Amino acid sequence: MAKLLFIISFLFTSHLFSQTNYATLLDHKNIPHGISPQQTYFSSCWGWVSPEGKEYAFIGCATGTSIYAIEDDTLREIQFVTGPMATYAYREFKTYKNYLYAVSEGGSGVQIIDLSQLPDTAILVKNFNYTRNGKNILKSHTVTLADGYLYLNGCANWSPGGMVIFSLKADPTTPQYVGQYQPDYIHDSYVKNDTIFGAAIYWGGGLYIADVSDKSNPTTINLISYDGSGTHHAWETIDGNYALTTDEIGTVNNLKIWDFKNPGSGPPYTPTAQYSANPTDIIHNVHGRGNYAYVSHYGAGARVVDIHNPTQPNEVGYYDTYPGSVNDYEGCWAVYPYYFSNKWIASDMNIGLYLMDFSLRENRVRPNLLTPENNVVIDSLNSTFSWTSSANQSEDPHWYEIRISGNNFSKTFKTLETSFILTDFSDFVNDETYTWEVYVVDEFTEVKSLNTFQFVFNGIVGVSENINDKRSFSVLQNYPNPFNPVTKINFSLSENKNVTLKIYNSLGQEIETLLDGFYSQGNYEIVWDASRFASGIYFYKLTSGNFIEMKKMILNK
Repeated sequence: MAKLLFIISFLFTSHLFSQTNYATLLDHKNIPHGISPQQTYFSSCWGWVSPEGKEYAFIGCATGTSIYAIEDDTLREIQFVTGPMATYAYREFKTYKNYLYAVSEGGSGVQIIDLSQLPDTAILVKNFNYTRNGKNILKSHTVTLADGYLYLNGCANWSPGGMVIFSLKADPTTPQYVGQYQPDYIHDSYVKNDTIFGAAIYWGGGLYIADVSDKSNPTTINLISYDGSGTHHAWETIDGNYALTTDEIGTVNNLKIWDFKNPGSGPPYTPTAQYSANPTDIIHNVHGRGNYAYVSHYGAGARVVDIHNPTQPNEVGYYDTYPGSVNDYEGCWAVYPYYFSNKWIASDMNIGLYLMDFSLRENRVRPNLLTPENNVVIDSLNSTFSWTSSANQSEDPHWYEIRISGNNFSKTFKTLETSFILTDFSDFVNDETYTWEVYVVDEFTEVKSLNTFQFVFNGIVGVSENINDKRSFSVLQNYPNPFNPVTKINFSLSENKNVTLKIYNSLGQEIETLLDGFYSQGNYEIVWDASRFASGIYFYKLTSGNFIEMKKMILNK
């Protein structure tokens, strides 16, 4: 049987041993904080990047959470936050804005920790619990965070132990219950673009894929079940076409890659590709960053897998955190690859926290503001905001938020580009001074620009022309939305105009031009057939003179 498993794994594994290793160990710390020799174990890790770009690491210990500052290429422990005594090694984390959310099976709910005063101090805000119909969230196996929503996975007191969903948008320290998803016991999950990838580890459950656009009523889209499954963790590729799963238990404990929109005939289903660092080692978690998957194995340590072509995964970096491991379930627990730099961390159950770099990934940089220059006067015809790029969108997806504030005034505008034309001046006051800065944002980080500029608004010059532009051009939200695969975009012109209508993908890349020419006044309905594109978020941008408007739409095949 062992020989058969080795042959199967070899056939489906594209790279058993890396030819070139682009990962390098930088530092290691082993500070367990156990109150007895039997409590010297560690669990998961996570990280956080402050708005100023400072990087921090967290690792779970038997009695709480260690917080480290990453300074140059070293780890320095700066605080320990005591937590409930967890069942062996179960302590998991995620971050939202400047808060850390820690869960365990120790029976104290969700620890909410304020990170805004780091490196001086981290403040335990509360142990959050919620009760509904006699069920509570005192024990959760893992935690997921996406778009301001907290998902608690594997709640021990919430049968059958699926996902309980809370909103953090109104107040990150007071989560508000919004719904639940309980198809099965969900061991861990990943949520992106309102899609749940839920790992049902037990009883051959497989991978649940669900639409969570309505947080109060998640709806199962598909269940990928497969022979010998023990689905522990899941992720999605940046193009939205493939799902990655890790099987901690079951018969083939490796990384599987699924074309989850077209899984083929089944069940049971067959993965598109598989990867294993070593056929005898047990895999644990996977986290995607750009076109690389960062994988933790109990026996084989931390690994980086190139998934530019998901059908041919190729290992390009590794570090074995515990080469002396002899048992199946000891060694590397988790990885975190979401720093601004090319650094990443890994936690080892036996000997602590590791800091590494990965030279194939470029560092992000904090942008510099360009225009309007600091302390200038702008008007409706001089309102283009621009800044330098933070990273390559195709390799390291992110977006920008332009945040403008003044006296009793605050607005945020989002874009995938490094410039933005402001067209709505209805809330601005003449001769008022405003402050603006740009944040680089992704799923887990918000880092602001190196500088903050001011401008004075004077809306007199060119206002009438701008207002005429706005009145002459009206754009509606596409319908239907979400759609599959055809949608309609309606706009109207009150006078003859040059018009362009372009479609962009979620990376900000132009993928199609629907209109580009001179059009007479009237109402227009443009049909976009997206049958040749994958499910996901898209944007359409209409431009006419000084008027630009971009709207989001969702293709859901």
